[in-house]
Parts: sequence; C-alpha cells; structure tokens
Amino acid sequence: MNFSSRKDLVYACAIWCLPLFLITWLIFSYSLAMLIIFVSSVFLSFWLWNSTNYKIENGELYIKCWILRKRVNIQNILKIRKTNNLLSSYALSCERLEITEKKRYGKYYVSPDNFNLFIDELKKNNSDIVVN
Repeated sequence: MNFSSRKDLVYACAIWCLPLFLITWLIFSYSLAMLIIFVSSVFLSFWLWNSTNYKIENGELYIKCWILRKRVNIQNILKIRKTNNLLSSYALSCERLEITEKKRYGKYYVSPDNFNLFIDELKKNNSDIVVN
C-alpha cells in the first residue's frame, strides 16, 4: 500500500523560497546563467515536493524522500509515536510519526497523509508494535 507525505506550510516555505527569491532576481536582472539556476531550482524543488512517499509491501516499509531511500523490516519496529520533532527526516510536515526500531537501527520520522491507516497497515505485519 502506498502513502504520500503530509505537507505543511513550514516545509512549503523552506522548499519553495529559493525559486521564489530567484524569480524576483531574474525579473530585475535577466541573464542566461540566472535563468538556468532558476529553472534548476524549480525542478529540484518540484522533485523534492512530489517524490516523498512511503510504501508497505512484503513485510517491509519503503521510505523514499528525493534521492534518499530507506528499507525498514516491519518485524524490527518496536514502537510508533506522534511527534512534532523537527529533526532531519523523510517527512514534509512538522506533524509526524517517530518509528523506533530495535536498538542498533535507530529512529525514523515519517509523515504519511493518513496516520491511522498507516499504523494499521504496519500492525497487520507486526502486531507487537507499541503505539503511543
């Protein structure tokens, strides 16, 4: 099952502020180099904004955010809790889920559109997951 990332205004501003800044610069001082930089920043922002998603398949959680990819075995997940932690993550929203794996693997932060459905799908594969 596929889940897209929840998106909020904080991350929208962070991702889209560079192209917005560059377009004003481009309007007032047109140059070919600035046009190339502007088009590149729009492309990269669009790619980041639309590439973040999560997939649960064959007992694994696949996390994809831009060029970053992570595969998590659902059997290794110990607990899930809601958080507003702003640490670097695979999320485009301040409201996110913290997924804790067994000690040696660590924590991951994701922000699926539908938290409850996402958690239910994970619990179908591992009923021992603790949800806080």
